[in-house]
Amino acid sequence: MDREVERQTEELTQAYATGRLSRRSFVFGLLGLGISIPLAGELLAACSSSGSPTTSGTGGGGSSGGAVAGGKKQTVRFLIGPWTDNEVKYQQVIAAGYTAKNPNIKFTFQLYDWSTGDAAMDTSLAQGAHDIYYFGEGGYAGRAAQKNGFADLASYVNDPSWAAEKAKYLYWDRINSYGPKIMGLPICGHFEDALFTNMDMVKAAGFDETFVDSWDTFLECVTKMTKDRVYGLGIGIQESGFGEWYQRLRSAGGSYLTEDLSAPNVNTQAVVDETQKWVDIFKQGIAPPQGTFDYNTAPDAFSGGRMAIYSSDLTIAATLQGSSKPPSFTWSILPFPPGASSRAMFNDLGFYAMSTKMDQDLGWDVLCWWTGGQEAAYWADLSGTYPAREDAVDMGYGKNSAKQLEDAFDTLTKYGVGCEPFTAFDTVESQAEAQIADAYGGKISAATAVANVEKIVNHEVFGK
Repeated sequence: MDREVERQTEELTQAYATGRLSRRSFVFGLLGLGISIPLAGELLAACSSSGSPTTSGTGGGGSSGGAVAGGKKQTVRFLIGPWTDNEVKYQQVIAAGYTAKNPNIKFTFQLYDWSTGDAAMDTSLAQGAHDIYYFGEGGYAGRAAQKNGFADLASYVNDPSWAAEKAKYLYWDRINSYGPKIMGLPICGHFEDALFTNMDMVKAAGFDETFVDSWDTFLECVTKMTKDRVYGLGIGIQESGFGEWYQRLRSAGGSYLTEDLSAPNVNTQAVVDETQKWVDIFKQGIAPPQGTFDYNTAPDAFSGGRMAIYSSDLTIAATLQGSSKPPSFTWSILPFPPGASSRAMFNDLGFYAMSTKMDQDLGWDVLCWWTGGQEAAYWADLSGTYPAREDAVDMGYGKNSAKQLEDAFDTLTKYGVGCEPFTAFDTVESQAEAQIADAYGGKISAATAVANVEKIVNHEVFGK
């Protein structure tokens, strides 16, 4: 062991032994020094056997951390999506903290592909292959009204003894709108598409960050920045286009369904006009043609100065920060410009849920731990998204994430809109974005694309 690491390890051990450090902070401190999870566990066990304190130290995490499994050895199996290339590593750190409190509980983590996640979960639930699952808000909306293998958490969530902890979670109004069944606890509130903006180019074009506050100044700025193999605006690049056009639909006063969910609210002149504006961006050469960059190559294109602005989900912040060639310029995360009716930023919640087949008290305890204050702050901080907790900053959020995320939080949240509360939202959204991509590529007109989206809504929601 390196001498400096050895010295810091001894300091952590002394702090834990004298009660100045919780178990969780002790374990996280060891892992932060690069000590392996097995060795960290051995050090914790050695300290505990010598009479060290057993402070729970959940830090607002919401987990009882008690012997919920009654001493029985169990393995809790996660099926989750990969937010970053280090997804399993981050999960193992959180798991180590839980196992330090509950030595008989171990964890495994299997990743699904985002494009086939729903099918993977359905197969897993049918086979009883996993215990804890991650899914986005669209998946939640699609399953909330159905009989499925996910446990109903309502009795836990609404228990008076959990009221103080419940108050620390955000978005309960949205979650409750999907029905009386509560299928999961929120871990994050993720904005699917925001404008990653090269502020040096913006200033060179004669503007400041307020250029996004009107369509006219936005168009003027991105047009001026388009020159010498540089595109002013990169749109239509995110994988499957999820959420990008949807927030333009909402900003034009449209939505997939009317507020009472009784009819489509898509094919209006305002929505067509708004869509045409984005189609014109491609026609004028301001945006790179479809296929020029993809989800994997676009961050480097932005860092390399090929795009002045790149529309993407927030995880690019972590990608840019961890890149071997991070941006050499000043960059910001900005909202999309307002549309004819309002301004909208699509905000998609992420959830952890448990199977009906696992020990329910253990599952609840695990869910509370994974979505609790320190754990949620840790995971979101490294994953490039926002935690769904009001106490996240106090629990450490912002120590590792790009400062631009923190700077943009209030603005993005101000204009945030979520999924609409109907079962087929995810299906409609994916098919709608494909129609818009065809319009961007010049295969169909904006009016045809919007009309086709309304047909999709009628078919998927009303069976017409």
